Amino acid sequence: MLISELVKKIKKISLLVGSEEEKISYIQSDSRKLETGDIFCLYENFGEKSIEYIEDAIRKKTKAILVRKNSPYLAEAQKFKVVLVSQEDPMQVHGFIASILKEEPSKKCKIIAVTGTNGKTSMTYILNDIFSRENKNCGIIGTIETRYGNKVIQTGYTTPDASTLNEVLDDMVKEEIEYVFMEASSHGLKLGRLNGLHLYGALFTNLTRDHLDFHKTMGDYLKSKFLLFKLLAKSAHKNTFAAISMDSAGADKMYSLIKKSNLKLNLLQFGKGKHFEGKINELSLRGINFDFKEKGSRQVSVTTNLLGNFNYLNVSLAIVAARALGLELESIRNTVGTLIPVNGRFQIVYNNKKTRVAIVDYAHTPDALSNVLKSIQEIPHSKVICVFGCGGDRDKTKRPIMGKIASKLSDLVIITSDNPRTEDPEKILDDIQAGFPKKFSSFLRITNRRQAIKKGIEILPDQGLLLVAGKGHETVQIIGNKKEDFSDLRELTEAFQHDEQSRR
Repeated sequence: MLISELVKKIKKISLLVGSEEEKISYIQSDSRKLETGDIFCLYENFGEKSIEYIEDAIRKKTKAILVRKNSPYLAEAQKFKVVLVSQEDPMQVHGFIASILKEEPSKKCKIIAVTGTNGKTSMTYILNDIFSRENKNCGIIGTIETRYGNKVIQTGYTTPDASTLNEVLDDMVKEEIEYVFMEASSHGLKLGRLNGLHLYGALFTNLTRDHLDFHKTMGDYLKSKFLLFKLLAKSAHKNTFAAISMDSAGADKMYSLIKKSNLKLNLLQFGKGKHFEGKINELSLRGINFDFKEKGSRQVSVTTNLLGNFNYLNVSLAIVAARALGLELESIRNTVGTLIPVNGRFQIVYNNKKTRVAIVDYAHTPDALSNVLKSIQEIPHSKVICVFGCGGDRDKTKRPIMGKIASKLSDLVIITSDNPRTEDPEKILDDIQAGFPKKFSSFLRITNRRQAIKKGIEILPDQGLLLVAGKGHETVQIIGNKKEDFSDLRELTEAFQHDEQSRR
């Protein structure tokens, strides 16, 4: 594309140096990915690394650079053949440029984006399962992986950077993918990674305490997630929809923000007395049975093989989305009865006789841990043991809160490491333990996660339930700056096998 065309389409940028007749291939903020015909997008938050990245781009003979109009690196930027300037941080303009240069792939598929503290991954996989069984071509972009057709890509982020995202969407369109179920993280939204996308649907699961190391306040966290609905309101697609689970934490705040903003949205609500409503009849280790009703229609009984109260909300919101997208309720009901369990989300591991049960779950926030433990408590059991830790170099405020929740909803708590990174693991355990009631003694401190899981299995009685929370699908443990091969699922399976042999 010619610079003249790009500047005409994106009013936020202008040409400072170079010819309007220069051709541009693409845009990248990662200097390692740059090619000669690209624009190097210089983010404000690169800080003192900016010079290093600029020099890397020059070595690669990159044609153009995009900088903020008043950037302190404007002099260095003029070493490029083409200098484009923006009125705001180029980070916020990046997505619009990437989308235009890829001929707006988001207009050629239906992107359903899910935001919320918990449940994003589960929601995308549930929807993917429902629509795949309707013989629709689907793709997933999210925490575990980006997957479509025969391709599986690890982007390293819940929501990939704007360039990667539009490259993936462009390839999805070429693969004739019709529906894209995508996780929209608060980081990704605030950093502008979704800017320029044309969404078809936006779902809100819940909002609870998390990521305050990045957002600093819950207000900023909420507003960052609200950006998804602002994006939806600007979409070029017709018949778009938004859906909110009103029975979930933080839903009232998000609903209030949407209403105050006067955004023109087809907003669907799930909750008592709303467009859609439901009621749980039974929770067990076999699944969930609940009633589901759409306003103006009959009530139906729905059974899903997924477990836990939180999955009742996830499945219900997925049904709302599927109905908004035109699927028949009876067909949806048949599918949710045998959904494929999501890796690391309430994933069950049994001993040989199925008399003892372990559960692997990604719960790493106070609300997620509370939801999982409450769901476990509703299942008949002899004892509940909870093994968990909190990540190092991350939000410290949630540690004592999670300690308090675990002590209240478990018979025994084993606190351990969960990606301590560069923090002292023992200090992290101190922070968690600070949330225990003063006279609470039903806990063990076992810093080594492998040993903690092994101990949990050793002391788990018949009809006992062991929750190993925090890492879910992850396959590494980050200690210091090193990543060690580690899987909660594998450790539990091996611990059960070893324990069964020792009990013979």
